[in-house]
Amino acid sequence: LADPASAQAIRDFAAAQRWRNAAIVEGGIVAAHEQLQNQTPPNLLVVDVDDAEDPVQALYALAELCPPEMSVIAIGQRNDLNLYRDLIELGVTDYLPKPIDVQALERALKRNKRGHAGEEPTKAQIITLMGARGGVGTTTVAAGLAWCLAHLHNRSVAVVDLDLHFGNLALNLDLVPGPGLREALEYPARMDARLLASAMLHESPQLSVLAAEEPLVDLPQVAAGAADALVTVLRADCDFIIVDMPRHLEEIVRRTITVATTIGVVTDLSLAAARDTLRLVEFNRVLSPTAKHIVIGNQVGAPHRGEVGRTEFERVVGLTLDGAIPFEAQAALTTSSMGTALPAALRNSKAAAEFGALAEQISGVQAPKK
Repeated sequence: LADPASAQAIRDFAAAQRWRNAAIVEGGIVAAHEQLQNQTPPNLLVVDVDDAEDPVQALYALAELCPPEMSVIAIGQRNDLNLYRDLIELGVTDYLPKPIDVQALERALKRNKRGHAGEEPTKAQIITLMGARGGVGTTTVAAGLAWCLAHLHNRSVAVVDLDLHFGNLALNLDLVPGPGLREALEYPARMDARLLASAMLHESPQLSVLAAEEPLVDLPQVAAGAADALVTVLRADCDFIIVDMPRHLEEIVRRTITVATTIGVVTDLSLAAARDTLRLVEFNRVLSPTAKHIVIGNQVGAPHRGEVGRTEFERVVGLTLDGAIPFEAQAALTTSSMGTALPAALRNSKAAAEFGALAEQISGVQAPKK
């Protein structure tokens, strides 16, 4: 935004919408271009076009950095019907002549929601899983949940391991990762169904995996918009997208949380994990207040985890566990030697039953009896 009056209108509008993460950057289209190159794209961009001689051409160039789900509202001094039509045809949500106010922005936002309401709804549910601490078995939970949704519910599932250096998801399913995921994340403009299909690893026709094992000396440069592009391509062909998240809070992790429909924290029942579980749940709710938030206890009953017990753990964090997967002494040995998910390797165990119940809770339907 180039002028203080417009900036104040946006502040009032964000306050009226109760948005906690709105950001205002001084400038116009040039500043917006720099912002999108260096930061995670927002869900909604309001941009002043007065600094461009040809606003249509300038916004066309800006569109290359905008993910498909991002809404753009342009503002400017010109009250020109032809300009309005050209911008709408380009894909801009709305064009508002200055001075703008809260009411005009609210009307534009409502028009945007009505426009999306008529579109075909997106298909896939997006589930993110992050461990409250290292070693709690987040990858085991991700693989087990994906296996249940794919084999017990007969759903199409894609699992993404975002830990490009140390991810174990492919290893847990006896698959060999390739270079495709890194290329997709570094060059999201090239990302399409064909590129991801070439990078996919297949545990079965229903269960596909995207994973990497990059050299430790390399530092992959994940591009802005990579999470949105990845989700947009995958959700067209999948019922569920499960993302195994690394325990760092880089931009792609934060952006993936904002687009998720279900956000899970995996934890053991130790006091140290209780502290970080609470912090992660609060963090996730700030980034995505409308998503479904769940907490999954894993390795429950393990004698070596410093466990305080489920009742005490829930009292400390002030939350109820949505699932509690019991510790199986032979789980790690069995899954690693067989190269398969825990519910497949130990089908008659209590842990497998808990995975099945968790899959039913997330999918909303009961698995058919066999």
